[in-house]
Amino acid sequence: MPMALLYFISGTLYSIDIKGSVDKQVYTVALDRPFAPDLMQLSESVTMALDEHNLSLPRGDPVIRKRRGSYEYRWGDLKRLVVVQPTDDPLKVQLTYRQRSPLTQIMRVHRAEAGSVIKTFSLSMVVALVFILGSGVFLAVGMPKLRRTALLSLGAGFTVILAIFV
Repeated sequence: MPMALLYFISGTLYSIDIKGSVDKQVYTVALDRPFAPDLMQLSESVTMALDEHNLSLPRGDPVIRKRRGSYEYRWGDLKRLVVVQPTDDPLKVQLTYRQRSPLTQIMRVHRAEAGSVIKTFSLSMVVALVFILGSGVFLAVGMPKLRRTALLSLGAGFTVILAIFV
């Protein structure tokens, strides 16, 4: 039930364009050596830069991804994200630090961007919800007194969905 409420409330807020806020800060960081997709070197430089600017370190494991013909360093968790991208100067990188508000963190849960544990809970909730709704339809169609109303409701629902997507 708590997970369902989280999805219902966050979905409603998302639908009326209330998504929270992100405090974004961009810095230029000097490197000791020219930029290379070296996880250890970048992690060390990022940690020093964050300490220098009194910014909290994210949890999680940093990764390097290939992006747009170059490399990008990403280190983040639900609350914070650090992205490092190369610049034209090989001895400097652009560090972007994002700190998400609690509402933005909830929206990340809603969009299944909060890790594998939350994804597992979400999928479990989906299966349970489909089972509950399916068993309700099965029971309603199986009862002669409710059969006509249930079939009309199902037909109307499918017609509306088809009208929306066609």
